[in-house]
Amino acid sequence: MLGIIHRDRRNDELLGKWIDALTPEVITLELSPYGLAFRQAMGKAYRRRIDDIVRSLEGEGHPCLSGEVEDLYAYVDVPREFTIADEYCRRSGARLYPVDMDLFSWMKLREIDELINRTNVEKSVAFRVREGRGAENVLASLYFRSGVSAFSYTDEMALRDGFMCRGIGALTKRFSGKRFLHIGGWRHLTDPLGFYARFQPVKIFPYD
Repeated sequence: MLGIIHRDRRNDELLGKWIDALTPEVITLELSPYGLAFRQAMGKAYRRRIDDIVRSLEGEGHPCLSGEVEDLYAYVDVPREFTIADEYCRRSGARLYPVDMDLFSWMKLREIDELINRTNVEKSVAFRVREGRGAENVLASLYFRSGVSAFSYTDEMALRDGFMCRGIGALTKRFSGKRFLHIGGWRHLTDPLGFYARFQPVKIFPYD
């Protein structure tokens, strides 16, 4: 299990190195088939909408933080972890499977038009103190270095982990004897309900 900080800019360098080193034959990903298909079909259109709004704001004298704009792009783009894993699979002949639940992706993405409108984009990209990946780094450091869980394991996470493990279990039967790698958010490594325990995973946090 490779536990990542989603949308962290270090992933471009680290993920490829770790996947190459681990040489998996099957990769499962914390990404829903619906979320992937939606972004593949609509991501470029929403990127253009973001660009149009940002240009309009800057033309009116409202500067936008580039990092905040990048975070908006990341919400509508195909996740980099998929792209990096897919590139590895194309080179190596390995298999790649998004195994997360469609339901929660649909619930979040159905509100994307409301999220990416002028008012909300202006709030997102205005000058303010950023948390984002920095906050995730702090939480991850507290957990992995000190054993402090300064975050909650939610009911949604439990539902999704149970669903993903059922999918992974079916794939392990289909590809018996193959080397598996699961890539997901680092918080799922905690696995307090023991969903992943039956796979006896080696858990890796690639940022240390």
